[in-house]
Amino acid sequence: MTVYVARDVKGFWSEENRPEGSKSIGDDVHQKLLAGEASGKWINWSTSPPSLKDPELNVNPATERVWRDAALIKPCAVRDRHRDEQELLIPTTLSPERYVELLEHIQKLRDWPQSASFPDTSQRPTAPVWFPEQT
Repeated sequence: MTVYVARDVKGFWSEENRPEGSKSIGDDVHQKLLAGEASGKWINWSTSPPSLKDPELNVNPATERVWRDAALIKPCAVRDRHRDEQELLIPTTLSPERYVELLEHIQKLRDWPQSASFPDTSQRPTAPVWFPEQT
């Protein structure tokens, strides 16, 4: 079966219902586009023939700063608890090594808006693996 595409009308069409001005594409191109779309890529309908592209990041720097500000609350609370425990001369919940990891994570969150990958949400600083058990 021959598959058709049109630049102005996104989608795949058969001979019977193809839009005016559409062009045929080979089955290999059609299958490649379907497989790419299934794997999370987008179809770029403006090229001839259509091609695949990575999804566009629709991120707003202001929104990402809000995320960062909220992400600082829990680790800062854990840091404050550790400092309070030290000042009270009671055993600390965190080991010295984990405390340093926590401080490094807090610093990465602070530096996030100035990093080259900001505001790409896939590049956000991640908490240490042990951190969720502390909250």
